[in-house]
Amino acid sequence: MGNYFFKEKEKEMSLVEVNQERVLDVYLNVYSNSSDELIGARIYKKGTVEEYIGTNAGHYSIIIDKNGESDDDDHPVGLEIHLVMKDAMNSIETGFQVTQRSSNSTKLIKTVKVGKALLIKTKEYVEGDDCDRDINIRNRFHESFYTFIKEICGGDNAWGRKNNCHNFAKYCLEEELHLKWPETVQSPCDNYPFLLDILKIQKSASIQTNQS
Repeated sequence: MGNYFFKEKEKEMSLVEVNQERVLDVYLNVYSNSSDELIGARIYKKGTVEEYIGTNAGHYSIIIDKNGESDDDDHPVGLEIHLVMKDAMNSIETGFQVTQRSSNSTKLIKTVKVGKALLIKTKEYVEGDDCDRDINIRNRFHESFYTFIKEICGGDNAWGRKNNCHNFAKYCLEEELHLKWPETVQSPCDNYPFLLDILKIQKSASIQTNQS
């Protein structure tokens, strides 16, 4: 009974849209490398891996500014959607993650506004409150993740050339939202060479806990 009351209270305290013009803006984000705190606890000490993959071959995600809360195009906030390693310390199995991004990561090197997430404005979404809309977006892209694994990755859950954060971000933009990949950001399909040898590097590189 208490939990139910709390959830109802959450609905009553729904966020108010801050800037109507920014509602449902979509941003593509590029992080400097796989040490971003949202990917997992497993990162590599500076040296072999960082030198090999370079700073532009890092982690990709998208952000949907559900309530128009971003101050400008360089500091997007909202629901951040991306593919991650489920248990990076022990396996390369991938999973889906969506979190509330309220501030920039220190690892963020580039963000580009790519358009509006107009396709998510279904009747259910429009008539829902903030809590319902949040759940609606999370569920929609969770389903997109499973479709991506099935159709693009051939059902393979292991991180690799097809199953990675770069390709999932592109899938979300182009297939789910019907938005164009920005010309100012190199497409993940154009240059992602380290995936061929990343497992070999993982076996030989030192690891440490991400504390940044």
